[in-house]
Amino acid sequence: MIYFDNAANSIVDKRVLDDFVKVTEDYIANPNSTHVLGLSAKNIIDESSINIAKYFNTDKDNIIYTSGSSEANNLVIKGVYEAKKNIGNHIIISTLEHSSIVAPSNYLADNGAEVSIIDIKSDGSVDIDKLKELITDKTILISISSVDSELGTIINLDEVKKLVKDYPNITLHTDATQAIGKVNIDFEGFDLITFAPHKFYGLNGCGVLVNKGNVNLIPLIHGGKSTTVYRSGTPVPALISSISTALDLAINNLNDRIEYVGKLKSYLISELSKLDYVHINTINNSIVHTLNFSLIGYSAKNVIESLSNEGICVSSASACSMGGPSRSVLALTKDVNLASNTIRISLSHTNTLEEINIFLDKFKEIINNL
Repeated sequence: MIYFDNAANSIVDKRVLDDFVKVTEDYIANPNSTHVLGLSAKNIIDESSINIAKYFNTDKDNIIYTSGSSEANNLVIKGVYEAKKNIGNHIIISTLEHSSIVAPSNYLADNGAEVSIIDIKSDGSVDIDKLKELITDKTILISISSVDSELGTIINLDEVKKLVKDYPNITLHTDATQAIGKVNIDFEGFDLITFAPHKFYGLNGCGVLVNKGNVNLIPLIHGGKSTTVYRSGTPVPALISSISTALDLAINNLNDRIEYVGKLKSYLISELSKLDYVHINTINNSIVHTLNFSLIGYSAKNVIESLSNEGICVSSASACSMGGPSRSVLALTKDVNLASNTIRISLSHTNTLEEINIFLDKFKEIINNL
């Protein structure tokens, strides 16, 4: 089996899994309990939070644990709106955002919010001049991802931060789900940051919202003591510890992994570029892990199914995509045909050159049979 869908879900690192099992076995108590075993479980959470917080230059109390990025993003969009709607009702998101940003924004738009969508330019960057034009005295939140989930485009966040710095009433959020462990991002200047460890070889079922700006949020979930007032529910020491371990491994091995995966991607692009029925959508300013291309004259859906039958797993878009043409590819290419016929290959340091060559052989064989 060849797995090229790491942007949807990465393979858990055995060291992360071992940490999860050990903490599960050794710390059996509810961390909200005040007896000695409860306090020891709480101590594991506190140590993990301190470690996670240092990567974002913030305090441990600003680390909010959720069930994943989708919940964290919903907490940002809905939580900020509910807390600040007496100030304004205007939210700005980019056209590259994940469905867990788009859907709650649409929900709020149906319930009194004004939502604006900032487009991207042909080089994949957010149009700063247009972003400035969209800002009004009612703007309370701007949410722009660090890295696009379908194309792997690295967004020009420094320019966004520089602009928003002049608007103290605006809360600035970035969804860093596709960035952590894949590219160096300077998170200074952001009020809220969201991510999930299952994208960088951690476990599913957990996510993080970093509240660097000490932003007031109205919770999605009420009742039950937790690590924070912003998200109720009994915290799970083993999951939280595993997040800390996964983040350590991802950050400490970042540069080596980028170099290795970059070579795989460069080779893959060079070989696919020789084929006249392939249009490369991913631009140069992207993470090395993601390659998106469109098929010309052939059905991407049929090719993906055929590859799956051969034991090769690729995708057409984000696993959480709401269907239809790829919003990211359409935003970049302005071509509905290209956006409707995409294949995404998302690589990992666990992949090999041999796997790339097997894919290329099977891919061309499938096209020839079609």
